[in-house]
This record gives sequence, structure tokens and C-alpha cells, in this order.
Amino acid sequence: MVIRKNVKWDVETDVVVLGSGGAALTSAILAHDQGAEVLILEKADQIGGTTAFSGGIPWIPNNRYMKELGLGDSHEEAKTYITKLTGGKEPDPELIDVFIENGAKMIDYLHEHTPVKFAVPKGYGDYYADLPGGKQEGRSLDPLPFPLNDLGEWADKIRRNPIFPPLTLAEGGAVDPADIDFNLVATRMENNITTMGRALAGSLFKGVLDRGIPALTKTPGKELVMDDEGAVIGVRAETEEGTDLFIAAKKGVVIASGGFEWNKELVRSFLKGAITHPQSPSYNEGDGLIMAMEAGAALGNMSEAWWSPAYVDPTIEYEGKVYNQIDSQARAMANCIMVNKQAKRFVNEGSTYMDLPKSFYTYDQNSQSHPNDSSVWMIFDQQLKDRTLIVTMAPGEDAPDWVPQAASIRELAEKIQLDPDQLEATVERYNQHAVNHVDPDFNRGSLHFEKFATGFKGPEAMIGPIEKGPFYAIPVHAGSLGTNGGPRINEHGQVISLRGNVIPGLYAAGNAAMGVLGGAYPGAGGTIGPALTFGYLAGKHVGNVESRSIHIEEIVLA
Repeated sequence: MVIRKNVKWDVETDVVVLGSGGAALTSAILAHDQGAEVLILEKADQIGGTTAFSGGIPWIPNNRYMKELGLGDSHEEAKTYITKLTGGKEPDPELIDVFIENGAKMIDYLHEHTPVKFAVPKGYGDYYADLPGGKQEGRSLDPLPFPLNDLGEWADKIRRNPIFPPLTLAEGGAVDPADIDFNLVATRMENNITTMGRALAGSLFKGVLDRGIPALTKTPGKELVMDDEGAVIGVRAETEEGTDLFIAAKKGVVIASGGFEWNKELVRSFLKGAITHPQSPSYNEGDGLIMAMEAGAALGNMSEAWWSPAYVDPTIEYEGKVYNQIDSQARAMANCIMVNKQAKRFVNEGSTYMDLPKSFYTYDQNSQSHPNDSSVWMIFDQQLKDRTLIVTMAPGEDAPDWVPQAASIRELAEKIQLDPDQLEATVERYNQHAVNHVDPDFNRGSLHFEKFATGFKGPEAMIGPIEKGPFYAIPVHAGSLGTNGGPRINEHGQVISLRGNVIPGLYAAGNAAMGVLGGAYPGAGGTIGPALTFGYLAGKHVGNVESRSIHIEEIVLA
């Protein structure tokens, strides 16, 4: 530990919240509403974190919006479904019950006390809805459009995704829409009305502004300040000018600063393999995780992430870097396969975006290698290109220069440096069965998710031969929407020490905490639902604790 003598507090408050995503803003609102004085610190120059960058959809069982539509759900059904997916590998089984019980309460609270409102997107069900306890509709919630101008001078400070149009999930904002209402898009853009993750972050931040909670951007937390009894009593932050800012927290500090997917050393230390193309804001470098470890936090779920295939259009940049795009549902459609470096299929291409990348880390004992290391290749024909949006390539447009194409499969293989004989054999094998819309090798067309992703149009929408040239290839990389391992937490969001005790004054939520659902991703919003819920619980608890003495001569930095 570093001891600094005679350091005085620059700022005193009750609660310091690190981060400004969904978990952070929810915790700030709840702490304030318990009577606490709150200060938000954000590393970036924008508000919203990974939440604003995302679809903004929380997955919450038995929520009020389901009930309003008469969609049945229960604690028991949700638990049956979740535990089937976690397989007993969740960090703390009791927290599953805590999540189910309090998720709906969190939604009620935000609905009643903030501008945050949701709707049930019709037909958008759990990703494994055919499993016991799964639901065909209702647990994934769509943020209602939000007028950013309501934020005044903060209106242009809410982070945006460079790809999503201002459409809700139900309107096609995160999928390949068959018919976008461009007039609606134009009207919303003209009136600065946003949707999805930006709408959720914006409406939450309006709740923050309505309460007069201050937020400092470009002010990262650097170290936790602890007293001689091991309680967290403040933060050393860093100003935009690079000077120290010591902030006392009389009740506690909430770490909700995102995951560590952009920190190569932490990824190498904890995950099962590399994340070559993170799909979140590049500020997610594990700052909160490092601070928690320095304070003696026990860790949980550290080998897991919110896995997602990543695609790159090299002409699109975001914050000075090439933008790593989220999943393309084209991979689940007919006339398309994915192959590895050996030019062989290795996965059911229609599996969920959480499940498919897990196959990238398969180890082959015979060759002592990982044959599916990204990048792998999505191979498709003109039929698919004519039918749907593929990454940023719209039907009817010429393929851009960054997309390899050829008149034959053999020529395509040579262009992308795969074994031509093997790729021809792989496509021939697939086509032999695809003409009958079956896939004996990987059972394509059997998963609920791929049926859902292709609009329940039947096997002909999911399985069809690759036969009409020209033929195309797009690399698919190992991406992540964020990591979901971090300090272990209890039912109040309090961080647990290596000795199994609560670290007084320290809380964590969202991707900066251990994922309470382990490696499970039950449906759209499987990240944001638990994040908001434990942000709610952390804020509620820290706002109610007794203030500690912070007037000390020596400040001990964890």
C-alpha cells in the first residue's frame, strides 16, 4: 500500500459512483433517493458507457410491461430457465433469486421515479425459449424513444453507436429490417430523438440531472482510498489536466466503470483466449477491476465475457479507431457457411452471438493448435448478397474492395489463402444436404435462436446451397460486448474480500462486477438486466449506510 501523509480532501460527498453506464446511473439515482449526496466520475468525455453503445435492452423476468399485456411469468419459471443455462457454474446461486426478485422492482422504480420507460417488442422472446421456463415474448424490454434536447447542454454528450439508426428494437433498430421507415428516421434525427441504448442512457441521465447530481467527465478514478480499518472512504481521481483530485466518500464508492476487454494484459491473464476486436467503448480498460483487486477483493466469473462475432468495415471509424461491428444475422441464413483456417466448417452458424464465438477457443489435441482461432471466414454466394444486409453491404450495391470475391469457390479460396481443395470439398458437402434444407454435420436449423433470427420462415430460410456466383468471403473476428468477471458481490452489491468479508464502503455493479448469471445469456438484454438490477441494489444500500469519519491525517491508497 502507498501511504501519503498530510493529504487533504479536495471534495467531500457521501457516495462516489465510478462510471456513467446503466448500472452507474441507476446506482446514483437510488443512492440520492435515500438521502445521500452523490458525485459521478466518468473517464470519457461522454456519458452512457457501454449501455449507450448497446441496444439498451434489459432482460427482466416477470416485469410490469409483461403483466400489462397479460403475458404470464413467475419467479419459478425464470429460475428454472436461468439455472438450466448456468448449469451450476454461476458464482453464487443465491444471487439468481436476488436478481429475479429485484429486477422487476427495479423496473417499477425507474418507471415511477424517472423518465425511463420501456415497451415489450412484439415477438422478441428468450434466445432459448424452447427450454423449460423460457418465454416467447416479454422479458426483453425496448427503451422508448427519448428526446435528447431534454438534457439541455448535455444533449450532445450522450454516447452514440455509429451504426444504429434512431429506431427502436421493434422498428428494426438492431436487426436487418425488411422495410425501414426512412421518414421516421429523418424526423427523429431532425428533432434529436434517440432510441435503444442511447435512449436508456439519456433517460437515466435525465433522472440524474433532475436530482441535481453532479457528473464530472474526463475524470477517471485511479485509486481507492482506505482507512486503517480497511474501509473504502474515498477515491483519488485524475483531472483532465492530469492533477490529483482527492474525493471523500462518507458512505461509499460504487465501481460501475465497465469491463476490461480493451486491456490486453488483463484479457491475457483471465480469459480463455484473446479478444481481438472488442465491440465496446475503448475506455473499458479494467480500471475498476484493478482498484478492486488492490483493495483486496475476491474475484468471480473471470474467465467469461459477453462473447460476440465481430466484423470490420475498414472505412468506418469510431473515436479514432476502426469500428468493430456487432453480429451480422446473415450468418444464420441460407447460402452461407463459416469455415476455419483449415477451410472446414466448425460450428452451427445459426447459434447465438454469445455461443458461436466459444468455438473459436476449441483446442485440437492432435495438432496441438486452436484451428478455429479468429479470424475465420463467412463464405456466401450472390443469392444471400441480393437478399439481405451483410455487415454494411446492402443488397443491390457492388461489393466494396474490402470484401474478397471470385467467380468460383476455388478462386475465392486462393484469394483468402485457404486450401482450395478443402474449401471446395467443404462447400460441396454442405450443398449436398442443403438442397434438401438439412445439415447432418452441425444440425443447423434446430435452434430456437436461428429460427427467431430468420423470422420463423422454416428450414429453407436457414439452410440453402452456396451455388450462385460470384462468391464472397468476410472475416469474422473474436469480439466481445464486454467482459463479465470482476469483484465478487453480495445481495446488496457490496464487494467481498479474499477472506470472505464485506469490504466496507465498496460496491460494484454491471460489467465491473462478477456476472451473477455466470456464462449464461438468456436473451436480448442479458447484460443490462442484471447490471441495472445490481446498480439499483447497490445504490439503495450505500445510500442508507451510516456515514464514516473521513477526517484523517494519513490517506492510505489501496
